Amino acid sequence: MTLFKTFAMAGSVMLSAIVVPAATAAEPAASTAPPSDALDPAKLEVARQIIATGYPVDKREAIFSNAIDAMLVQMRSTMLSSLKNDPGAEKLVNAKVDSFIGESKTILNGHIPALMDAMAQAYSREFSLAELTELKAFADTPAGQHFFLRNSAVLSDPSFRAANEAYMRELMPTIDKMRDAIVRDLTAYFAKNPPKPSSGS
Repeated sequence: MTLFKTFAMAGSVMLSAIVVPAATAAEPAASTAPPSDALDPAKLEVARQIIATGYPVDKREAIFSNAIDAMLVQMRSTMLSSLKNDPGAEKLVNAKVDSFIGESKTILNGHIPALMDAMAQAYSREFSLAELTELKAFADTPAGQHFFLRNSAVLSDPSFRAANEAYMRELMPTIDKMRDAIVRDLTAYFAKNPPKPSSGS
């Protein structure tokens, strides 16, 4: 049971982490990724079987999309609370967010295969062959398949949503303070050091 709890937590963290790149237009896969040829082939094979069973190809897009949507609802509730007295401004911001998220999901969908295989590689590094075999056996059960497919639904659960929104409400002043400080300091810095063209331009 301890192993299962560890794996469940890892899955939850993974889904939460996906939301961030999706909402910030993640860059293409970094060239600093560990070489896959250093992996144990036997462990990697079992890990890929876990991913194939737990995250069926035809359901992956929905799994990731649902996780993003669940977190976005909570983010809107917290971040747009100050615009509730201005329907016009709230509508404008929501429209921009909707457009951005739509484009972000399109980008994310193109990266899902690579993300899934990278996840399998991570499993092969993190768990022993015996542990992976045990996890594969769980993934093959109805309960295991239900866990994988519905894991992101936890983000929409009323209890989790209320707790997460309370956390974000308390965090927002800190985020605002950091944003203002970064804008102030960068403005002062670039006034003395004009920005250089990016390497991608």
